[in-house]
Amino acid sequence: MIIRFHGKSGVLVFAVLAGFLLSMMPAGLAAMGPGAVAENGSVVGFLYAKDMKTPVAGAVIRIRGLADMREIASPPTDANGMFTIAGIPEGRYVLGVSAAKEDFNLEYALYVKAGELGKLSIALGAGGGGQESGRTSVKKKGFFDTVAGRVLVVSAVGVGLYFLIAEPESSPIR
Repeated sequence: MIIRFHGKSGVLVFAVLAGFLLSMMPAGLAAMGPGAVAENGSVVGFLYAKDMKTPVAGAVIRIRGLADMREIASPPTDANGMFTIAGIPEGRYVLGVSAAKEDFNLEYALYVKAGELGKLSIALGAGGGGQESGRTSVKKKGFFDTVAGRVLVVSAVGVGLYFLIAEPESSPIR
């Protein structure tokens, strides 16, 4: 089945299809030629203040490899809080932020995959993944203080009571 469009509508349809196909292609693959292999990944994102709305300009995002402790830093964030780190070898990294007033270290590991672009938004502040110097950490809830823990306890008590209270099934042989 061949569909033919004539005039401006044909050009519009072609442009929309080409744009869709290009947007679905991984960013690193579009820049490479046929047969090329990507060796590094990239991370882009935005840095916000504690209110999670105000962009932070002039901060530097740093990642440190867990395997080799090699550190890679971004250029300072722009007025919109945007940062880019390119040329990152595949692996696990920890993330840190050097802002004008203080430094933040995030408590989770970031995995960068070769040939892919990771997107990340960061909000600076205590309890939001960063640690401010001089602050005490917030005590985490125990498992049985969560909804899942309470559901588990109620379910276990219910099953136990069922077997204690349930009468044995009558048998035709007895």
